[in-house]
Amino acid sequence: MLTNRLLLATSLFFLTASCSSSYETQNYHTASDNQLLAQTNTPNQNPFGRASEPTAVVDTNPIKVVYPGPNNRIPAATTFIVGACHTSDLLFINGNPVKLNAQGFFAHVVALKPGENNFDLEAKNDQGEASATRKMKIFREVDAPVIADSDIRIKTESFTPAENRGVRIGEIVEFSVSATPDSQVSVLIGKRKIILRTLQAAKIIKAAASAASTQHGKSDLKVNTGMDAAYGQVFQRHPHARRDQYFGYYKITAEDLWSEQKPKIVLTHGDKTIEKELPQSVTTVEQPMIAETAHDATIVRLGPNASRTTPLVSDIRLLVDGWIGDQISCLYANNKHVWIDRKDLNFETDAQSQKAQAGSGPPPFAQARTINIKSEGNGEYISVPLNQRLAYQVEQNLTPNQLKLHIFGVTANTDWVSDTPEDTKLIDGVSFAQKGDNNYEITVALKGQRQWGYKVDYDGDELRLHIRKAPDVALTGTKPLQGLKICVDPGHGGAKEKGAVGCSGIYEAPINLAISLKFRDLLEAQGAQVIMTRTTDTEVSLDDRVKIADQNNVDLLLSIHNNSLPDGRDPLKEHGSSTYWYHPQSTELGKALKNGLVQKLHFPDIGSRFQNLALTRPSGMQAVLSEVGFMINPDEYAVLISEKGQQDAAQALLNGLKSFLAKEKGNSAL
Repeated sequence: MLTNRLLLATSLFFLTASCSSSYETQNYHTASDNQLLAQTNTPNQNPFGRASEPTAVVDTNPIKVVYPGPNNRIPAATTFIVGACHTSDLLFINGNPVKLNAQGFFAHVVALKPGENNFDLEAKNDQGEASATRKMKIFREVDAPVIADSDIRIKTESFTPAENRGVRIGEIVEFSVSATPDSQVSVLIGKRKIILRTLQAAKIIKAAASAASTQHGKSDLKVNTGMDAAYGQVFQRHPHARRDQYFGYYKITAEDLWSEQKPKIVLTHGDKTIEKELPQSVTTVEQPMIAETAHDATIVRLGPNASRTTPLVSDIRLLVDGWIGDQISCLYANNKHVWIDRKDLNFETDAQSQKAQAGSGPPPFAQARTINIKSEGNGEYISVPLNQRLAYQVEQNLTPNQLKLHIFGVTANTDWVSDTPEDTKLIDGVSFAQKGDNNYEITVALKGQRQWGYKVDYDGDELRLHIRKAPDVALTGTKPLQGLKICVDPGHGGAKEKGAVGCSGIYEAPINLAISLKFRDLLEAQGAQVIMTRTTDTEVSLDDRVKIADQNNVDLLLSIHNNSLPDGRDPLKEHGSSTYWYHPQSTELGKALKNGLVQKLHFPDIGSRFQNLALTRPSGMQAVLSEVGFMINPDEYAVLISEKGQQDAAQALLNGLKSFLAKEKGNSAL
């Protein structure tokens, strides 16, 4: 009943140099098949459901499993077994029938209990006889057991804060630790004693059922400490609360003058008391220090290792008033902090230790006297002369179409704003406001409906906000894309960055490259100038990919990928084409490219959305990352590894791009 499957195995284990193959013509088990098997068999597990490094062992079993690999540790209650069955038979997993597509590819969801799970894969012929079998083990992670009531101890390695901490007066510090249940647990710092409680012990008073009632009930705190998130969904990874997990907090006062003070944990259980001193320390920062950014493109975060905000160029002067390990707290303005890694800062004082020290030289404050508007080759810019380099942050809006530039440490003393030049095609007007102490805000109103990119830099101590103009693309004639410069980035590449693995063992990286090269050829045939981040199976760092686009001053950056899923999801239900953007300026391009993919490939439309990715973060051009299809969906994978599917994907991206550019002609900014 599945006898044609052996004749359709071209794409199972063979790719040409460009990853172009036609699964209608090639036979199964050639010498190239076995060679590729040695490269792609049994990839190891990683936490997000993508396969990584394979083991170099030739596997001749007709039932191939590419995910999960042998060293798996699954963080969810379900996973999917992905592979290919190279027989004309039916496939079963633990007796349950598995859906096979025409090429014999499959992705089958299985439930997992904590610990070891055993699975028997069996191919059967029409008579119900087994023609091939495979056994595999899948391990679901197991939470550490709750400390027994009789085990009187403190797990000091679980204590948070886990690193040295610099704190400021008025700051709230949270503490937690694992210790014996039903104990009295406290943290001692200097003369301070902070009581810690479990979530079960920390009760809230429930409001009376009616005004006449005098009875008040109590309930556990509605705090969930076991949540995690992956691929846009939050899931319950660990229990809501544990009996051996204690929490507390403390607000630093002016009397807490600590200098590398080491906290102690005290536990009392019955008539037994134990005390443990911790290696990490707490220091009160009474006087801020001054630091400077050490290089351009300094990463700035909104919390320790949290979301990013506008990066800074070099030599920006900042007030430092705290730290958590190597994450340094920098004061932009009153009640506004950001975080920068210690390695990205140079301190103006002797900061060999983490002790709080007085700053040197003038503080990072200035007055803004003038705002000027000027034209340049690639667009227009506004400039604000200052007496030193100060921090900034950009907000981009499309409705209304404007950029807001916040300069921190600045007070308005502005008595001159240039008039908008008569020939300007971008800037409609500029205004300013003092949005609080040391927060000077400039609003740049823009013409038209689109933005094509912005950058912030300094020329000496003069801050400049550069605004990119739209490319002059005719969209007519034999070279309709002439005037467009685009950077095409084939995702992943090289021995270590293979990307996701597909049902038959082919990795994402060569498929990305094949689509990208075909897309390049289509673009160049229509007159576009194309910059490639790679043209062979080589490793290129994320930073270098962005630099290639930046240094070539491209109009567009498009990174081409193919998708996978984390554990706990279903590849047969969640699949399709999608695109991702970071800055609002790229939302329309993202939607157009996604629509082009959906209309040409007919994969499900799973949207165009925000995601914090290295290849979408550049602000100097429109930047979008496309996920053409899913490597672990059998039918989409069969298309992606075929030459026709790759050519269709390239054409789809071109169609989406041209649709986007066609709308630009109605933009009044041109």
